[in-house]
Amino acid sequence: MKRAVLFFVFLFALIMLRAQAREAGYLVLGEDSIFYEWAGSGPSLVLIHDGLLHREVWNDQFSSFSKDFKVISYDRRGYGASSAATGSYTHLADLKALFKQLEIENAVLIACSSGGALAIDFTLEYPQKVKALVLVGAVVGGFSYTGHMRDRGGHLPENFRNEFEEGVYYIMDDPYEIYEKNSEAKKRALDLFRKYPLRDNRRPAYVRPEIPSCRRLSEIAIPALILVGEFDIPDVHAHAGAINAGIRGSKRQIVRQSGHLVPLEQADAFNEIVLDFLMDNFN
Repeated sequence: MKRAVLFFVFLFALIMLRAQAREAGYLVLGEDSIFYEWAGSGPSLVLIHDGLLHREVWNDQFSSFSKDFKVISYDRRGYGASSAATGSYTHLADLKALFKQLEIENAVLIACSSGGALAIDFTLEYPQKVKALVLVGAVVGGFSYTGHMRDRGGHLPENFRNEFEEGVYYIMDDPYEIYEKNSEAKKRALDLFRKYPLRDNRRPAYVRPEIPSCRRLSEIAIPALILVGEFDIPDVHAHAGAINAGIRGSKRQIVRQSGHLVPLEQADAFNEIVLDFLMDNFN
């Protein structure tokens, strides 16, 4: 009896270990390469990072979610372990190529900030490939920004010597990116940023769609959860409201004691909210 119990304990531990073991690879597009990693099994979740950090901003979520789902995380071109862009490209086409290489039939997209705008665009372009959306501090194409957003409420310095200096400002001094009391999150974000400084010097030209995404939100007919940090900048809250109003049946929630980078600042609360949403919709 004792041996049987020990065997099942060992088997359970082995299953949990395998569920979280990470595998990695590269998507090669011309002269460029995009790094990705995955773990777990079950319904697919694709994690899309923001415009400041890279895939490792999702480390807490990757470990947690891969116990019940197949989790895929990648560095957008010019970020993290992916190469800097050598020619023209779009993040939309890159994401489609990732789906093709990994043979992802459909997935839940969990996306932060500008990654959220990409997730919305991808859902509108390839609705059959997206089962649900989790949008965190997301913006949406075609919806305007105020001067307060552009100058960060008057706090943004007039010029920076380089992108690295600008990134450090957003992490350490910007009043909205990370809530001022989340000092540990600031340290973690700075470590992540220093590990892979921005290399996205050749940004893709923004191609404005004939109909902006903000005017097409009503076409999205899948479960959608919209999360915003309590202390995020007002424009992001406005975008969240617009997304919530546009996607019928979507749910919007404010995460307390957080700025823009909710998954990093309030990982436990974020994971609980998202897992509840996923279990409600996929169990």
